[in-house]
Amino acid sequence: MVTPPDAYAAATRTYVAGERLDMRELAGELAISRNTLYRWTGGREQLLADVIWDLSEKAIADIWAGTSRRRGASRLREALRLYLETVVSSEPLHAFLRNETHAALRLLTARGPFQDRLVAEVARLMQAEADRCTWTPRGPVDTLAYAVVRLIEGFVYNDAIVQQDTAVDDAMTVIDLLLA
Repeated sequence: MVTPPDAYAAATRTYVAGERLDMRELAGELAISRNTLYRWTGGREQLLADVIWDLSEKAIADIWAGTSRRRGASRLREALRLYLETVVSSEPLHAFLRNETHAALRLLTARGPFQDRLVAEVARLMQAEADRCTWTPRGPVDTLAYAVVRLIEGFVYNDAIVQQDTAVDDAMTVIDLLLA
């Protein structure tokens, strides 16, 4: 019997393969009605946001664990650099941006299910370092996290669309100023 996690797994496989997520095709693959699929996953953009967030959340957790020997701004900087590099090298993300530019930008850069979670996660990591007394934020953590996420969006997604080399070093220069 097919379950909601099966729908998410199938959607993830489609996204990772760089293919367009079609709800009709996904429902057919799972042998369920589109109504059932929508009830389980929400609309197409919600499902894509959930799939991309799940992949991002796993990457962030791995990155954070891998930077555990560092502290404070050094740890935040390294984690953000590694996240930027992960995003820049993500072939599925590049395919999504290339094939569905407007939908991808709306989903990734507008306040909503993906961006809100990313901002909250960056704020959580910043707050963790502040709580350890290894870093003193120069402003509200939520505002700093939002600024960092917007920088990532500006430097990565726009450059990817026009197929320019993304300016990771330039983004990190500005992020360093925010973390100082």
